[in-house]
Amino acid sequence: MNVRKSLAAALLSGAAVFAVAGCSEEATDTASSAANDASAAVASAASDATQAIIGLSNDDAQVILRKSVNTDTSSEELEAVVDTTNPATKAALQGYARASNAAGYTPDVYTVTNVREDGENNAVATVSIASPHAPQPIDIELAFVEVDGEWKLAGSAITQLTTMGGQHGG
Repeated sequence: MNVRKSLAAALLSGAAVFAVAGCSEEATDTASSAANDASAAVASAASDATQAIIGLSNDDAQVILRKSVNTDTSSEELEAVVDTTNPATKAALQGYARASNAAGYTPDVYTVTNVREDGENNAVATVSIASPHAPQPIDIELAFVEVDGEWKLAGSAITQLTTMGGQHGG
């Protein structure tokens, strides 16, 4: 990651030199574009490194979440992706999935956009929900917990989803 930061710093310095030296607009645009690309690469590398430390990527959280809210997911499959320490959690989630799917909140409307660490064996995912009843998606944060080396949707996330269910007719 330090190499990418150094590269970004070098590119940003180069862009500044081009701009100060009064080079052509095209050269300045090229340098600026390169600096922006390098900055994006550094941000992406930082995100990847954070996810590597946590052990839960956006894609993994996405699969877990979508499987959790899918009415086709079996009871046994739910246990693999949801913390069911509290026996009521599974039944609550199954009820939420049925009601929310009927209201148009199918698994594909949930998109994980970011995952961050939230203490040992805990993570929080920012989830964008594309509502069939609103013009813009809304973002919520859902908790994930690592149980026996496997990441699962936390019981508190199920409570949060089921509470929201009444808000969208689910």
